[in-house]
Formats: sequence, C-alpha cells, structure tokens
Amino acid sequence: MIKYLILVFIGGGLGSSLRYYFSATINSNTIQWLPTIAVNLLGCLALGFVFGAFEKQDFPQSWYLLLGTGFCGGLTTFSTFSLEVFNLMKQQDYMGMLSYLLISILGGLLFVFLGLWFSKVF
Repeated sequence: MIKYLILVFIGGGLGSSLRYYFSATINSNTIQWLPTIAVNLLGCLALGFVFGAFEKQDFPQSWYLLLGTGFCGGLTTFSTFSLEVFNLMKQQDYMGMLSYLLISILGGLLFVFLGLWFSKVF
C-alpha cells in the first residue's frame, strides 16, 4: 500500500507541476480560461491513452497508479470526470451519466457559491 501511495504522490506532483507550467506559459489576457481548457483536454487525451493501454494489460497496475491516478489526477481531475462519464455512457447507463453530470456541474457551482459565501460570513 505504501508503494502505491508513493507512486500516486510522485505522479501527482509531476502532473501538478505540468499544470502550473501550462498556466504560467499559456497566458492569454483575452481568453483567461484557455490554459484550463488546454490542460483539461491534454489530461483527457493522456488518461484515455493510459486507461486504454491498461485495459489491454500492456503494463502493470503500478504504472496505472503512477500515470493514470497520479499524473493525470495531478494534471487535471477533469480527465477522471470525463472518463467516468464516458464509461457510464459505454455501459448505457444514461440516467447515471445524466445524474453524474448534473450533480457534478450544478453541485460544483453551488459549492463554489457556498464557499465564497462562507468566506464572507466567517
């Protein structure tokens, strides 16, 4: 278990560092969300590749933890969100997919609002 935590930790640190690098270098004053979109799409591409290779059993679980969970998770959690929505769609669980989408997006917006509100109240 400790070995797996270390792999996720290392991958997460590398992914987070790359995310920061993208945010610092893709600086767009006209489109402020451009670095986030670029990182989210890159993360989705990377996680799709890692997940697909893992399904074919081209590499061991430790590599998935390092690259999929750690690196892609540190780079962007949007890739995990997208993969989970894709898997629900692949399983033809359309109600589950729709529920997951709505709860994640609307719930996320609500909780950002609540967090901002709490920061002003407390």
